[in-house]
Amino acid sequence: MALQRICDLATLGDALYGSHANQPLGTDGATITRYTPGDAKNPFSVAFDWNRPGEPTKGGGAGQGFLRVHAIGGRLFVPDTDPPYAGFGIADPGTEGYVFVSDASGAFEPARMPGHRPPASAAVLPRAYHVIDVIRFRGRLYASTGSVPPTERAWRGASPGALHVANDAGNRWTYEVDYPYPWQAGVWRLTYLVRFRDRLYAGIQDFDGREPNDYVVFAPAAGTSVITHDDTLGVRVTSRGGALTLRWYADRGRLWWIAVERDGGVALRVTDDGDTWQTVPLPAAAGSPSDVVRWGPAVVALTEWGLWRVDVDPPVELARVDGRRSPFAVDDAFCAAPLAVFEGALYAGSQRDGSLWRLTPP
Repeated sequence: MALQRICDLATLGDALYGSHANQPLGTDGATITRYTPGDAKNPFSVAFDWNRPGEPTKGGGAGQGFLRVHAIGGRLFVPDTDPPYAGFGIADPGTEGYVFVSDASGAFEPARMPGHRPPASAAVLPRAYHVIDVIRFRGRLYASTGSVPPTERAWRGASPGALHVANDAGNRWTYEVDYPYPWQAGVWRLTYLVRFRDRLYAGIQDFDGREPNDYVVFAPAAGTSVITHDDTLGVRVTSRGGALTLRWYADRGRLWWIAVERDGGVALRVTDDGDTWQTVPLPAAAGSPSDVVRWGPAVVALTEWGLWRVDVDPPVELARVDGRRSPFAVDDAFCAAPLAVFEGALYAGSQRDGSLWRLTPP
């Protein structure tokens, strides 16, 4: 059940969870696996299966990838990147998305039968075509989406990226703010999210390749929990704009950002203030970076051909990938090999065969 790609890793309790995909937003395949090393007999198990075996495939018979799994408030949150049939009409006859939510032990309710429908514990997001990421910001749960504006109809006209916010019960997330605004003909998606210096950052994907900015910053006034268009700023950092965010990582007053630039290059950048960026000078032989995380005293980045300490100048190689093909190649704009620290060891997820890699401290 591992599928081809591991897109994200998260820890909850005594287990490490991985989100899986084959070709995100392109082909069926979406599972969450659980790795519990304390269970010597069965360390791997399926935490949630959204492959919907036996259901009609027209319109997408299964979810088309889980790109993120997050532990928030003692539960796991998994956005449904591209739901089957554009949704099941639970809350909106046009289109809707879902966020799957576990209990405190990391257990997910299975799909409801008959028909492998979303479990009752799943949150519904009316007007969402795609649900990419989930985050808590200023006490509210937000999801980044590609959506239908409030006064428009699905499958025609403008499709901006949007933020949906959860109600108090957490079972319905409604459209709050969008980008770009005013709406334009075409398709945008807000992608990966991070909090930094009391602002919310969101990656952008512009389906038609016209977007001049690299990401969006939402900066509502202090003490305000609602985000409006007045709080929204598109930011361009790269020379040509339109970068595709692969990862954000906030750590000890610094924000790290990995993005695919319009020319196809992948760069790791870091900022102290959230506005002024410096490029981390990884050598060409390292290959493209895919994730960054703190591991003990160091901030480390996974690249196609190794692991590098990047909070020193110049970066220092800590481990090397051998072989003709790397399991950590950056070859998909939505899913890149993830890193996670679990029980003191560093874990990385493959993009070739769904395998999990471990590096123990020296």
